[in-house]
Amino acid sequence: MKEPEIILESWSPCCDVQALVEKSESCYYFYLWFHPGKDNMYIKSCWIGNTCPAPEELDKETMEKGAAPAMPRKWISHNVNGIQLNPETLTVEWFEEGDGAALMDKDDILCVIPGWGGQEDFSGYAKYIVGVTPFAWELTNAKETLEERIHKSHQFWDYLDGDFWRDVQKMHLKVLEAYFGTFEKYYGIDGGNFPPKALITGQKGNICYGITAGVSVLPMPLVEQYFQEAAHDFRRMELGFAATEKWKDICPKMYSFLSSIACLPWKEISFLGHGHTIPCNVIEGYSAIWLLNARCMKELSSPIYPQFKGDKINLLWAVPVKQDVYETIMENGTDEMLKRMDVMNMMNIHIFN
Repeated sequence: MKEPEIILESWSPCCDVQALVEKSESCYYFYLWFHPGKDNMYIKSCWIGNTCPAPEELDKETMEKGAAPAMPRKWISHNVNGIQLNPETLTVEWFEEGDGAALMDKDDILCVIPGWGGQEDFSGYAKYIVGVTPFAWELTNAKETLEERIHKSHQFWDYLDGDFWRDVQKMHLKVLEAYFGTFEKYYGIDGGNFPPKALITGQKGNICYGITAGVSVLPMPLVEQYFQEAAHDFRRMELGFAATEKWKDICPKMYSFLSSIACLPWKEISFLGHGHTIPCNVIEGYSAIWLLNARCMKELSSPIYPQFKGDKINLLWAVPVKQDVYETIMENGTDEMLKRMDVMNMMNIHIFN
């Protein structure tokens, strides 16, 4: 048999994900290859269409050999003898989070692997599927919602392809200076990679602050799977560290640590949120940082951000914790840990003292 041919490739604008369209002697498939070439790589796949006459049943022998199977005729709506796609008219439209994508033929949706696709029995949606199959679901009922999402995503990437950073930078400086006064230092933390990101420092009274700016430009992956309809309230974040002046010497190290994890959601295809912990030994005697969302705890002070692209921006304060506290949080969760703490000190829990 002739080897399958890759007829289209595209990389996610922000995640370590490659999209591929493969044509074989029996069918077309759309693949999202996560962390390609790495030990933690995995693949999501969705059937697009057959290139040969449709079989009556699934070709299990072909599947056992590791090849993509043609779809049985009872599940397809295109010509039973197969279809031929024109690679010149195919494009990949990436969703805003960068971990899902749609395959388009001009303005027509051929198939979609959303961020929640490739899990359990759901591979994705396909134009030419009838009903629910192991390799794709019918597109019809979800088409209107997906068309709107694809259009919005296209506008979003067009926006980021322009001169957006000046306005974003200005907004963050205005918000942070309203919170702690005139900023002291401004550090670029993107390493020359897209999109631009910064960390801005300032001091108010005896409290030193370092807060990222621009991380929230990109919505984080996976948030929708956890928060569903409330995803727009939690999918954008910034990171911050606050300490009393006596700890000023350790602040640069913590700022550097925050800078290093600012890209974590898109690098690992995950998200950072309220109550999450990350191992961190920057401060002697402390084992991790505990992220607390000022929007989830009314006691915590926070800069007041305007919405960005219709989403709320969440500031996650990085709170250093010792090993015993770290273990308690891991075993019992953030809510239980907060119940055990001194309520009188809750309003300053985010300030390292």
